[in-house]
Amino acid sequence: MLIKILVFIAALLIGSFLNVVIHRLPRRESLLWPASHCPQCGHRLTARDLIPLASYLWLGGRCRHCGGPIRLRYPLIELMTAVGFLLVYLKWGAGWQTVAGWVFTSFLITAAFIDIENGIIPDRLTYPGMLAGLALSIFTIGIKSSLIGWLVYGSFLLVTALISRGGMGGGDVKMAAAIGAFLGFPASLLALFLSSLLGGIWAAALLIGKKATRKTAIKFGPFLSLGAWLVLICGQQLINLYLSLY
Repeated sequence: MLIKILVFIAALLIGSFLNVVIHRLPRRESLLWPASHCPQCGHRLTARDLIPLASYLWLGGRCRHCGGPIRLRYPLIELMTAVGFLLVYLKWGAGWQTVAGWVFTSFLITAAFIDIENGIIPDRLTYPGMLAGLALSIFTIGIKSSLIGWLVYGSFLLVTALISRGGMGGGDVKMAAAIGAFLGFPASLLALFLSSLLGGIWAAALLIGKKATRKTAIKFGPFLSLGAWLVLICGQQLINLYLSLY
């Protein structure tokens, strides 16, 4: 139980750092300098302002200095990271698979929220993601599976992007390649299916609700992330569920 608590607390801290990455990476700002500060008044934040989850609740969701609202995204990502890391640990325990799962979870959360907020998935995230997936595969799924996943998933989305003529961006393609490197083959095919299904359902809901048209660009990064993470945590269970229907 103690280890699980420590994993959860450490993941909250990592989630806090991911918030910095999500805010600064698309702006091409340093991840280390300047120190954390309020984006509205610029006041440097102290340790008591930066306690994951607790500071947000204690401050009532507002900056202690200017009273400006703190985005809900900050505690949400901290909590998502903590829950994600804990579920990965519960699945695999201590080992390389857990390390890879933690890195992958961090990558997926970061990519999804950068895409949601900025409509891009930067190369400064996707290229390191590909390298991390390939490198960690040596200790997990094997480099051959990783390379095939990287090639198949990335190529499929590249063809889709070319056919759609702007309906899917290059960042989506590179993110898919990174996902393929982490999940390998054939798990990346299941991730492709789930991401397409979830993205299609969302697009249909927007069309039905008249919130979008057929020409509206859909930010696909969050669906790539969700589909991939579902495969990471319960991919085999989903396959078994599908096979049980026949």
